[in-house]
Amino acid sequence: MGFAERTKKNLQHIQKAFDAGHDVHVVTQIVNSLLGLVVFPWESHLGEVVHAMPLAELERQGWPRWEITKGSCATLGELIRHLRNGASHQDIWFSSDDRDAGEVIIETRDRKKGAPEPYWVARLNADEVRQFCLRFISLVEETVG
Repeated sequence: MGFAERTKKNLQHIQKAFDAGHDVHVVTQIVNSLLGLVVFPWESHLGEVVHAMPLAELERQGWPRWEITKGSCATLGELIRHLRNGASHQDIWFSSDDRDAGEVIIETRDRKKGAPEPYWVARLNADEVRQFCLRFISLVEETVG
């Protein structure tokens, strides 16, 4: 739980620093937060109910909608697995190096070991990735905390 709380605090701090004109890179912090949250072993804590949560239901609750351009994904557990695989294999792409999260699209890909092409691709605006991270942290706090 401490990790999730510190991730949330760092996300908020970097955004405030950026808004105040400090030389920080918001998108880098957002991606670091996403990487830490999806790679961190939450499976043992969140339980099957959370993993089985339909993405469509989460979207109705205000979670950002990942644009899945290749493959499919129906549950939060599936999404986290694909994001973790992409992160673990450094298969993340950025539309630009802009520091403004609203100006950057983050795309992650999942591919079978040794395959040249991914079988799953999803993208989301960096600002929406921040929203996803904050909602995921809240879910972890509600579930584990």
